[in-house]
Amino acid sequence: MIVEGAFNLLFRPGLREDFRDTYEQYPEEYPYYLKTGTTDIAEQSASIITGMNRLLERNDGEAITYEDPKLGPKVMAVDKEFALGFILSRRTVEDDLYGKANQGAKWLAHAARLTYEFRSAALLDDAFTGATYLGIDGLSLCNTAHTLINSQTTVANTPAAPVSMSVTGVTACFDLYMLMKDENGDPVIMNPDKLVIGNNSTDLHKAMQIFSSEKEPFTANNADNPIKERFGNIKPYVSHYKQSAKSYFFIDSKYNDSWLLVRRAVEFDDTFDFDTDAAKYKTTTRFLIWFVDWKAWVGSNPS
Repeated sequence: MIVEGAFNLLFRPGLREDFRDTYEQYPEEYPYYLKTGTTDIAEQSASIITGMNRLLERNDGEAITYEDPKLGPKVMAVDKEFALGFILSRRTVEDDLYGKANQGAKWLAHAARLTYEFRSAALLDDAFTGATYLGIDGLSLCNTAHTLINSQTTVANTPAAPVSMSVTGVTACFDLYMLMKDENGDPVIMNPDKLVIGNNSTDLHKAMQIFSSEKEPFTANNADNPIKERFGNIKPYVSHYKQSAKSYFFIDSKYNDSWLLVRRAVEFDDTFDFDTDAAKYKTTTRFLIWFVDWKAWVGSNPS
């Protein structure tokens, strides 16, 4: 509980008006790489189905071969609840000369906002280990050996040897998109249109040069930039909340299957305790972060 002793400076004149209790925040970042929505059920589940992939050669008069479509495993996830509050004595509010003690709604709203950001960015930090988030094949979001429902082929969506943000690294990621397979192991079209990088200026400058320069960057032959020619619509987007400053991800937003689903939007409540003359403030929310299909993502995690 906040009582007079803890905030005694607020009861004396002479403090400057600027308490530096608010700073400008970055715009919401998680909607850039997570699809967002709401849900009214506590448990989410999903699967993937795939049909037949090829016709079989048939001799004259030979009976038709029949093959069943394949249904993948069931993937399930449950949302998590988050909450925080604080208690403020009535005397603290009455004696506060600056109106700063009773800002519970502002502080709790800020905490809720950051909870969404850091929890979303945790998916990026976990993308190569799968300690928390696993997809339909039971593997991490970015893996060198994704399995398929109706094929023995394995598919990689991260380079076997992680490559830093560079022309070589970007090319390696694009090569993996060209090798992308569906659940039958057949080629599919994936076109990345988003790039998420870490919070470091070196990678940001490199990415801007790679995707914005008309001429091929980091070379002296003044050749046209083929990456800009084909993927010039991709703009690097910095994640300020993920821990890894070096990892980066390309995403095909058309097939992106990573989600933040809100079960209960951020709610604010307050009450008054009769015996202690204290005001109690709280905020709660419920949301789920998960992914099912990994194919839209290609990432690299250099050390």
